[in-house]
Amino acid sequence: MKILLVNKYWYLRGGAERVVLETKQLLEQAGHIVEIFGMNHPENIFSNKYFIDFIDYRKMTGWQKIKSAGKMIYNKKAKENFTQLVNDFEPDVVHFHNIYHQLSFSLLDIIKEKNIPSVMTLHDYKMISPNYSLFHHGKIADEICGCNYYRCVFNNCMEDYANSLIATIEAYWRKFKKYSSYIDLYISPSEFLKNKFVKCGWDEKKVVVINNPVSVSETEIQTGDYITFVGRLSKEKGVDVLLQAMALIPNIPLYIIGIGPAEEKLKKYVEENNLKNVKFCGFKSGQELTDLITKARLVVVPSIWYENYPMVVLEAKAMGKVVLASKIGGLIELLPEELLIDSQEPQTWAEAISLWYKKTDVDLIKHGEILKQETIKKNSFAVYQKSLLNIYEKIIKHV
Repeated sequence: MKILLVNKYWYLRGGAERVVLETKQLLEQAGHIVEIFGMNHPENIFSNKYFIDFIDYRKMTGWQKIKSAGKMIYNKKAKENFTQLVNDFEPDVVHFHNIYHQLSFSLLDIIKEKNIPSVMTLHDYKMISPNYSLFHHGKIADEICGCNYYRCVFNNCMEDYANSLIATIEAYWRKFKKYSSYIDLYISPSEFLKNKFVKCGWDEKKVVVINNPVSVSETEIQTGDYITFVGRLSKEKGVDVLLQAMALIPNIPLYIIGIGPAEEKLKKYVEENNLKNVKFCGFKSGQELTDLITKARLVVVPSIWYENYPMVVLEAKAMGKVVLASKIGGLIELLPEELLIDSQEPQTWAEAISLWYKKTDVDLIKHGEILKQETIKKNSFAVYQKSLLNIYEKIIKHV
């Protein structure tokens, strides 16, 4: 089978890219021919002559963003290069991941025109909202899911008026073109995300749940003396709540692994409150990241937004780590009730962390082993590969 994978970035930028890169590897290992399309970037692991030039909208001013709005909504150069690749490669199926803004939904016109079987993995809420995270100004905001997109402008849902205007126009353009109907089948990593789309009027038969895959560690489960947070340092991740909790349990060390827009504010809070039990480790990857998680006693995920199916939880479970997480979004599908925290109160988090931190090594290893075995059963590469190929074959037969 000839499969074309499409994603904006082709380096390990986040959870979505991890899934994309692992999908490529698994398909090639199964003997399929894989080609890719995306955007050039200095950190890309893979690229080809069809990739478009790197576009970084984050560094543009409001006026520059508005002038570039046309390209964000409908990138003609991306469409031209994609068309050439499709003509040369002649794929049996096209698998889209994140394409909005830099690549744009212009690519979907080609698969419709040429009647190419296609699937799209839904890594976020972009197909039903101008705001891909359904989170802004410190809280969840899902009132514009599937309709009333104009509220994004009025409420500045992107926390930048230029971005809010462009995202709203893009959403209405996507709806006007009926782009959601161009894809034959959608893959949702979680039941939660699928249900969100169905509530917005999507046909539930057109959205299939395939959980994200993860490599399961073969090493023995370890228990250390610190807890760790791994992820982007931004408001929706709830790190500020975690720090307030750590102030209440000064004898428990916390390692914060990651960088992001809230980093300086969080560091200032730690300094002003003299939290000597908190250490910022910066960005880590590869074996260094694996070692830090492996040696942690607990992993904490205090998110305050609708997480989809976060890789950090999967990876921790695959290492046999006990994970404490917010009872919200797709996190509920990943952990048992006893490990879910149904509160954003620092006191509640402090009590839960203290309770599990004080568990014996035997207890933590026992619980970690249960989580690890569950991951082997639901999230192994073999399970993911089989499910994905079944989807490809299904849509090829019906197109």
